[in-house]
Amino acid sequence: MLWTALAALAGAIAINSLAVWAQKRHRFHDRVFGRGAWPAHIALLVVVWGTAIALIVVLVVVGPEVSWPLPTWVRPLGLVVTVAASVVFGLAIRALGAQALFNGNFFGRGRFTEGGIYAVLADPMYVAYTLSFVSLTLREADAIYLLFAVVSLVGLQGVEARVERIDVAAAIAATSQDSAPDRA
Repeated sequence: MLWTALAALAGAIAINSLAVWAQKRHRFHDRVFGRGAWPAHIALLVVVWGTAIALIVVLVVVGPEVSWPLPTWVRPLGLVVTVAASVVFGLAIRALGAQALFNGNFFGRGRFTEGGIYAVLADPMYVAYTLSFVSLTLREADAIYLLFAVVSLVGLQGVEARVERIDVAAAIAATSQDSAPDRA
Protein backbone atom coordinates (compact mmCIF):
# COMPACT_ATOMS: atom_id res chain seq x y z
CA MET A 1 0.00 0.00 0.00
CA LEU A 2 2.88 2.39 0.81
CA TRP A 3 4.41 2.11 -2.65
CA THR A 4 1.01 2.41 -4.32
CA ALA A 5 0.24 5.61 -2.42
CA LEU A 6 3.68 7.05 -3.20
CA ALA A 7 3.25 6.16 -6.88
CA ALA A 8 -0.19 7.78 -6.90
CA LEU A 9 1.26 10.98 -5.43
CA ALA A 10 4.11 11.02 -7.94
CA GLY A 11 1.64 10.25 -10.74
CA ALA A 12 -0.68 13.07 -9.71
CA ILE A 13 2.22 15.51 -9.73
CA ALA A 14 3.43 14.25 -13.12
CA ILE A 15 -0.03 14.40 -14.71
CA ASN A 16 -0.67 17.86 -13.27
CA SER A 17 2.72 19.09 -14.52
CA LEU A 18 2.14 17.63 -17.98
CA ALA A 19 -1.37 19.10 -18.18
CA VAL A 20 -0.12 22.56 -17.19
CA TRP A 21 2.77 22.32 -19.67
CA ALA A 22 0.43 21.24 -22.48
CA GLN A 23 -1.93 24.10 -21.71
CA LYS A 24 0.82 26.70 -21.48
CA ARG A 25 2.80 25.50 -24.51
CA HIS A 26 0.05 24.31 -26.85
CA ARG A 27 -3.23 25.62 -25.33
CA PHE A 28 -4.17 21.92 -25.37
CA HIS A 29 -7.23 22.13 -23.14
CA ASP A 30 -8.51 25.22 -24.97
CA ARG A 31 -8.21 23.50 -28.35
CA VAL A 32 -9.71 20.18 -27.24
CA PHE A 33 -12.41 21.35 -24.82
CA GLY A 34 -13.09 24.92 -25.93
CA ARG A 35 -15.10 26.80 -23.33
CA GLY A 36 -15.01 23.72 -21.12
CA ALA A 37 -11.19 23.73 -20.94
CA TRP A 38 -10.86 24.71 -17.31
CA PRO A 39 -13.70 22.42 -16.08
CA ALA A 40 -12.05 19.54 -17.98
CA HIS A 41 -8.74 20.35 -16.30
CA ILE A 42 -10.46 20.51 -12.91
CA ALA A 43 -12.05 17.09 -13.53
CA LEU A 44 -8.63 15.63 -14.36
CA LEU A 45 -7.12 17.10 -11.20
CA VAL A 46 -9.99 15.91 -9.01
CA VAL A 47 -9.52 12.36 -10.29
CA VAL A 48 -5.72 12.15 -10.03
CA TRP A 49 -5.31 14.13 -6.80
CA GLY A 50 -8.42 12.57 -5.28
CA THR A 51 -7.01 9.11 -5.94
CA ALA A 52 -3.63 10.01 -4.44
CA ILE A 53 -5.19 11.57 -1.34
CA ALA A 54 -7.60 8.66 -0.87
CA LEU A 55 -4.73 6.16 -1.05
CA ILE A 56 -2.69 8.18 1.44
CA VAL A 57 -5.66 8.31 3.84
CA VAL A 58 -6.16 4.54 3.52
CA LEU A 59 -2.46 4.02 4.16
CA VAL A 60 -2.63 6.11 7.34
CA VAL A 61 -5.73 4.27 8.56
CA VAL A 62 -4.41 0.79 7.74
CA GLY A 63 -0.82 1.60 8.63
CA PRO A 64 2.22 1.23 6.43
CA GLU A 65 3.68 -2.23 5.91
CA VAL A 66 7.12 -0.76 6.62
CA SER A 67 7.64 1.46 9.63
CA TRP A 68 10.44 3.69 10.86
CA PRO A 69 9.10 4.58 14.32
CA LEU A 70 9.89 7.91 15.90
CA PRO A 71 9.58 8.68 19.61
CA THR A 72 6.03 9.54 20.59
CA TRP A 73 7.10 12.91 22.01
CA VAL A 74 7.26 14.22 18.40
CA ARG A 75 3.47 13.97 17.98
CA PRO A 76 2.71 17.42 19.46
CA LEU A 77 5.31 18.92 17.12
CA GLY A 78 3.18 17.56 14.27
CA LEU A 79 0.33 19.81 15.35
CA VAL A 80 2.64 22.82 15.32
CA VAL A 81 3.79 21.97 11.79
CA THR A 82 0.15 21.42 10.74
CA VAL A 83 -0.72 24.93 11.92
CA ALA A 84 2.32 26.36 10.10
CA ALA A 85 1.36 24.52 6.89
CA SER A 86 -2.23 25.76 7.19
CA VAL A 87 -1.12 29.37 7.68
CA VAL A 88 1.26 29.25 4.72
CA PHE A 89 -1.43 27.62 2.57
CA GLY A 90 -4.05 30.17 3.62
CA LEU A 91 -1.74 33.07 2.85
CA ALA A 92 -0.95 31.57 -0.57
CA ILE A 93 -4.64 31.21 -1.41
CA ARG A 94 -5.28 34.72 -0.16
CA ALA A 95 -2.56 36.07 -2.46
CA LEU A 96 -3.58 34.08 -5.57
CA GLY A 97 -7.26 33.31 -5.06
CA ALA A 98 -8.97 29.94 -4.68
CA GLN A 99 -8.92 29.29 -8.44
CA ALA A 100 -5.16 28.70 -8.08
CA LEU A 101 -5.96 25.32 -6.49
CA PHE A 102 -7.01 24.14 -9.94
CA ASN A 103 -4.46 26.08 -12.01
CA GLY A 104 -7.01 28.74 -12.93
CA ASN A 105 -4.22 31.19 -13.63
CA PHE A 106 -3.31 29.16 -16.73
CA PHE A 107 -6.88 29.35 -18.01
CA GLY A 108 -7.34 33.11 -17.79
CA ARG A 109 -8.88 32.89 -14.31
CA GLY A 110 -6.75 34.18 -11.57
CA ARG A 111 -3.67 36.14 -11.07
CA PHE A 112 0.03 35.85 -10.55
CA THR A 113 1.61 37.75 -7.70
CA GLU A 114 4.95 38.44 -6.15
CA GLY A 115 3.49 40.13 -3.06
CA GLY A 116 2.31 38.82 0.28
CA ILE A 117 3.66 35.39 1.17
CA TYR A 118 5.10 35.18 -2.37
CA ALA A 119 7.58 37.92 -1.42
CA VAL A 120 8.95 35.52 1.21
CA LEU A 121 8.54 32.08 -0.41
CA ALA A 122 8.69 31.32 -4.13
CA ASP A 123 6.11 28.54 -3.97
CA PRO A 124 4.24 28.78 -0.66
CA MET A 125 1.39 26.50 -1.70
CA TYR A 126 3.88 23.73 -2.48
CA VAL A 127 5.83 24.46 0.70
CA ALA A 128 2.54 24.00 2.58
CA TYR A 129 1.94 20.62 0.92
CA THR A 130 5.44 19.44 1.85
CA LEU A 131 4.99 20.71 5.42
CA SER A 132 1.72 18.77 5.58
CA PHE A 133 3.60 15.56 4.92
CA VAL A 134 6.20 16.49 7.52
CA SER A 135 3.35 17.08 9.97
CA LEU A 136 1.89 13.67 9.08
CA THR A 137 5.29 12.13 9.81
CA LEU A 138 5.37 13.76 13.22
CA ARG A 139 1.72 13.17 14.12
CA GLU A 140 2.01 9.49 13.23
CA ALA A 141 5.49 9.28 14.81
CA ASP A 142 6.66 7.32 11.78
CA ALA A 143 9.50 8.51 9.57
CA ILE A 144 8.23 6.40 6.65
CA TYR A 145 5.86 9.27 5.83
CA LEU A 146 8.87 11.45 5.08
CA LEU A 147 8.95 9.64 1.73
CA PHE A 148 5.79 11.59 0.85
CA ALA A 149 7.46 14.84 1.88
CA VAL A 150 10.41 14.02 -0.37
CA VAL A 151 8.13 13.21 -3.33
CA SER A 152 6.25 16.44 -2.67
CA LEU A 153 9.43 18.49 -2.40
CA VAL A 154 11.01 17.07 -5.55
CA GLY A 155 7.81 16.79 -7.57
CA LEU A 156 6.03 20.01 -6.66
CA GLN A 157 8.88 22.38 -5.89
CA GLY A 158 11.47 20.80 -8.16
CA VAL A 159 9.38 19.94 -11.21
CA GLU A 160 5.87 21.39 -11.22
CA ALA A 161 6.88 24.86 -10.02
CA ARG A 162 9.46 25.02 -12.83
CA VAL A 163 6.87 23.97 -15.40
CA GLU A 164 4.55 26.66 -14.12
CA ARG A 165 7.30 29.28 -14.48
CA ILE A 166 8.18 28.42 -18.07
CA ASP A 167 7.90 31.52 -20.19
CA VAL A 168 6.17 29.96 -23.17
CA ALA A 169 6.72 32.88 -25.56
CA ALA A 170 10.44 32.94 -24.79
CA ALA A 171 10.71 29.16 -25.12
CA ILE A 172 8.99 29.21 -28.53
CA ALA A 173 11.19 32.10 -29.70
CA ALA A 174 14.36 30.32 -28.55
CA THR A 175 13.31 27.12 -30.30
CA SER A 176 12.52 29.04 -33.49
CA GLN A 177 15.92 30.75 -33.42
CA ASP A 178 17.72 27.45 -32.82
CA SER A 179 16.01 25.80 -35.76
CA ALA A 180 16.31 28.78 -38.13
CA PRO A 181 18.91 28.37 -40.89
CA ASP A 182 22.11 30.37 -40.43
CA ARG A 183 22.19 33.59 -42.40
CA ALA A 184 25.87 34.20 -42.99
